[in-house]
Amino acid sequence: MPKSAKEASDLVRAAEDLEAELARLENMSRTVRKIRLTSEKNIAKAAGELNEALALPERLGAGLAALARAMGEMQVRQTAALEPLAVFASEIQARMELLQTHMQAFAELGKLAQEVTGMLQGGEGEKAVLASGAEAKLGQIAVGAKSLFEAAQADDFPEVAREADTLKQRVQALRRKLETVN
Repeated sequence: MPKSAKEASDLVRAAEDLEAELARLENMSRTVRKIRLTSEKNIAKAAGELNEALALPERLGAGLAALARAMGEMQVRQTAALEPLAVFASEIQARMELLQTHMQAFAELGKLAQEVTGMLQGGEGEKAVLASGAEAKLGQIAVGAKSLFEAAQADDFPEVAREADTLKQRVQALRRKLETVN
């Protein structure tokens, strides 16, 4: 949306004025050439029209200059609108990279959780050794989830922080369950 109707109309007005002057020149060119040069009155009229037509290129030049100024103003406005977008694009990129880092950390915690699940479901080996290994991995997950929660919260990613906190709570509940089984 333009800053104001006046600024938007400067460009349009300059173009319309230039178009009107050009149309006037074209019309005069046709009209002057149709004048029959058979009398002093017609010759004087043709000379007057010709002089007026010859003054039009100067007015066309002024119209072109006004159009160029209006185009320059439009370019300044365009630049003023695009510069903040470039800064915002950089901010988006940085936030995406930071979010990707948090999501990668979350994926690593998921891999550890799969390992614990595999250990507990595999059941090969002594129960106490399996429980001890699972307890150690769950401890790693809890510490990682807490760190991720704090980092995501500090970086203003509430959804990631919420998911990390939920994971931490589930791991703590599973650890308590393992302690009662042993």
